[in-house]
Amino acid sequence: MTSTPIHSATQLARRLRDARRALGLTQAELASLSGVAQPTISNIERAATGTSVDTLLRLLGCLKLELSIGPRPQIDAAEVWDRG
Repeated sequence: MTSTPIHSATQLARRLRDARRALGLTQAELASLSGVAQPTISNIERAATGTSVDTLLRLLGCLKLELSIGPRPQIDAAEVWDRG
């Protein structure tokens, strides 16, 4: 999986779901590995709810992903929300 910027909760949800599937894990298996409840994982993958940074970092670690923060080009805030 290549590194690409994420600009919305929907994009993050898709990346997490795709990473889980690429590893051949079910939501229940990821829940067992991460200690995050399966319904919470389902909600995150549907971008249905906010999540804590701690929960996100636990899931990223189990999915062999990392969070990287850096500057980005200037864009209109409305454009960010339209990228879902």
